[in-house]
Amino acid sequence: MRRLLAQNLLIPAVLLLAPAASAQDLTTTIADALSHSPSLAQAQSEEAVAKARFDAARAERNPQGLVQGQIGYGRIDNGGFFGIGPKNVTPLAVQVGAEMPLFTGGRLAAAQDQARDGVELATLGMADARSRIMVGAVAAYAEVLTARQIEARFRHLTGELAEVERQACLRFKAGEIPASERAAATARRAEGEAGLANAEGRRVSAEAQYRRLTGHDASELAPLPALPEVPATLDEAMDAAHHANPTLAQAEKSIDIAKAGKRAAKADAMPTLGAFAEASHTRDQFFPDYRADAVSVGIRGRWVLWSGGRNAAKRDEADAHLDASEARAREARDQLDSAIISAWTGLKTAHRMVSASAARSAATAEALRSTQLEAKVGAKPTLAVLDAEREAIAAQAAEIEAQGQRLIAAWQLNALAGRLNP
Repeated sequence: MRRLLAQNLLIPAVLLLAPAASAQDLTTTIADALSHSPSLAQAQSEEAVAKARFDAARAERNPQGLVQGQIGYGRIDNGGFFGIGPKNVTPLAVQVGAEMPLFTGGRLAAAQDQARDGVELATLGMADARSRIMVGAVAAYAEVLTARQIEARFRHLTGELAEVERQACLRFKAGEIPASERAAATARRAEGEAGLANAEGRRVSAEAQYRRLTGHDASELAPLPALPEVPATLDEAMDAAHHANPTLAQAEKSIDIAKAGKRAAKADAMPTLGAFAEASHTRDQFFPDYRADAVSVGIRGRWVLWSGGRNAAKRDEADAHLDASEARAREARDQLDSAIISAWTGLKTAHRMVSASAARSAATAEALRSTQLEAKVGAKPTLAVLDAEREAIAAQAAEIEAQGQRLIAAWQLNALAGRLNP
């Protein structure tokens, strides 16, 4: 039985990851997460809203036509003035007009700039949401694979420990071993069951997270793919992040929006001019059988010479918004620099952890073989074999987990550097 366990423990982890022919790969998982994500759908809706606002801002430059009118029934009594007595009337008024802005002091240009920057901001927000979802999908995929493999190893170990405990009880009854060795076997079996319970809980949580992200249960999953290409140096990663990180780009775009808002606040103090054309038809408005038709064209202007401090307050508010936006952009850059350094260091650490855990796994597997051979000739007790088995399982679990963490770290670095494409 121990020989079978040793053979299983010595199988390379990559072979244990071999999937069925229909296994789902990481690319499909990412696509499922992107299509299922409510946060991405929200970001897409916000982009659509921003585009509609931009269209509305551009439309403000176009001429505007309107029709208004009213009709009613009543009675006019002029008290005999002009010899006209009381009479029932049907008052009617219809007006048709068109107006086009000629000069707005910069209001429309500022509003259009704000709306255009708003579209770009929403697009960057959608890119940021996609990056987060993709990294989350990678993490969920790696965690499901890791949890399933660790559970399988603990399940195998638990079966082995149960058999060892059974044999220990039989040997104790036969007087071959003392009670302490039997109790130690029972303790090892209980420890293995506790590890299995923990592994099962981790696997259930991982599959629940996968289901939440993709909208369906995790079926057979393909092995962890090769690491994506990442920036070759820390400086390259930092430079890429400064140019392409969507979070930083959003903060910098907010500065442009604030500047446009400042221009709009200044424009409130400027006059406005617009060309208009109007035509009207009026009946029974003042006297019975009264008729009047009018047509007029011209230029209409408006200039608020004194606003009681309103315009000054708007300019102060716009200045404060600009200062706040610039401060947020500086903070975003500082946070991004720190995150890039952490991600770069984390990836390098993950590489070392994978190498170290692989060496540890190979060493514990070799130690298990040696311990089993020594136990066969009576040089070591059964408990030593159990300890070696437990150490080998722990080493393999650490190796599996390190591989998953390394993949996540690589994707996270690319996300910060703005190098993820859906």
